[in-house]
Amino acid sequence: MAVYCISYDLKSDNYESLIQAIKAYGFWWHQSESTWFIESALEPSQILDNLNNHLFKGDKLIVIKVQRNWWAIGHTEEEYQWMKNRNF
Repeated sequence: MAVYCISYDLKSDNYESLIQAIKAYGFWWHQSESTWFIESALEPSQILDNLNNHLFKGDKLIVIKVQRNWWAIGHTEEEYQWMKNRNF
Protein backbone atom coordinates (compact mmCIF):
# COMPACT_ATOMS: atom_id res chain seq x y z
CA MET A 1 0.00 0.00 0.00
CA ALA A 2 1.10 3.54 -0.69
CA VAL A 3 0.66 6.73 1.29
CA TYR A 4 -0.89 9.71 -0.46
CA CYS A 5 -1.17 13.36 0.48
CA ILE A 6 -4.48 14.94 -0.47
CA SER A 7 -4.70 18.70 -0.43
CA TYR A 8 -7.56 20.89 -1.54
CA ASP A 9 -8.81 24.44 -1.94
CA LEU A 10 -12.60 24.36 -1.81
CA LYS A 11 -14.79 27.21 -2.98
CA SER A 12 -17.93 25.50 -1.73
CA ASP A 13 -19.10 25.30 1.89
CA ASN A 14 -20.54 21.82 1.49
CA TYR A 15 -17.57 19.47 1.72
CA GLU A 16 -18.82 16.84 4.18
CA SER A 17 -19.21 14.23 1.42
CA LEU A 18 -15.57 14.82 0.39
CA ILE A 19 -14.38 14.31 3.97
CA GLN A 20 -16.41 11.12 4.28
CA ALA A 21 -14.97 9.86 0.97
CA ILE A 22 -11.43 10.50 2.25
CA LYS A 23 -12.16 8.78 5.57
CA ALA A 24 -13.59 5.79 3.69
CA TYR A 25 -10.05 4.82 2.67
CA GLY A 26 -9.64 3.53 6.22
CA PHE A 27 -6.18 4.64 7.31
CA TRP A 28 -6.13 8.43 7.28
CA TRP A 29 -4.64 11.39 9.11
CA HIS A 30 -6.17 14.87 8.90
CA GLN A 31 -2.88 16.75 9.04
CA SER A 32 -4.22 20.29 8.69
CA GLU A 33 -7.34 22.16 7.63
CA SER A 34 -7.11 21.17 3.97
CA THR A 35 -4.49 18.40 3.98
CA TRP A 36 -4.99 14.70 4.57
CA PHE A 37 -2.80 11.61 4.35
CA ILE A 38 -4.32 8.27 3.42
CA GLU A 39 -3.04 4.77 2.83
CA SER A 40 -4.37 3.00 -0.26
CA ALA A 41 -3.53 0.32 -2.83
CA LEU A 42 -5.13 2.46 -5.55
CA GLU A 43 -3.26 4.64 -8.01
CA PRO A 44 -3.40 8.42 -7.46
CA SER A 45 -5.51 8.85 -10.61
CA GLN A 46 -8.09 6.41 -9.21
CA ILE A 47 -8.21 8.26 -5.89
CA LEU A 48 -8.61 11.56 -7.74
CA ASP A 49 -11.43 10.14 -9.88
CA ASN A 50 -13.24 8.97 -6.75
CA LEU A 51 -12.82 12.24 -4.86
CA ASN A 52 -13.72 14.32 -7.91
CA ASN A 53 -17.29 13.05 -7.51
CA HIS A 54 -17.48 15.10 -4.30
CA LEU A 55 -16.16 18.40 -5.66
CA PHE A 56 -18.04 21.44 -6.89
CA LYS A 57 -17.24 23.95 -9.63
CA GLY A 58 -14.16 25.95 -8.73
CA ASP A 59 -12.83 23.42 -6.18
CA LYS A 60 -9.21 22.28 -6.48
CA LEU A 61 -7.71 19.00 -5.27
CA ILE A 62 -4.35 17.27 -5.67
CA VAL A 63 -3.26 13.71 -4.81
CA ILE A 64 0.47 13.15 -4.31
CA LYS A 65 2.21 9.84 -3.59
CA VAL A 66 4.43 10.23 -0.53
CA GLN A 67 7.81 8.54 -0.56
CA ARG A 68 9.85 7.36 2.41
CA ASN A 69 11.99 10.50 2.59
CA TRP A 70 9.78 13.01 4.41
CA TRP A 71 10.30 15.58 7.14
CA ALA A 72 7.89 17.48 9.37
CA ILE A 73 7.91 19.88 12.31
CA GLY A 74 5.44 20.95 14.97
CA HIS A 75 3.34 17.78 15.15
CA THR A 76 2.45 15.60 18.11
CA GLU A 77 4.24 12.31 18.73
CA GLU A 78 1.04 10.51 17.71
CA GLU A 79 1.04 12.34 14.38
CA TYR A 80 4.71 11.51 13.74
CA GLN A 81 3.99 7.88 14.58
CA TRP A 82 1.18 7.75 12.04
CA MET A 83 3.70 8.53 9.29
CA LYS A 84 6.49 6.41 10.78
CA ASN A 85 4.19 3.38 10.96
CA ARG A 86 3.26 3.48 7.28
CA ASN A 87 4.87 0.89 5.05
CA PHE A 88 6.32 2.95 2.19
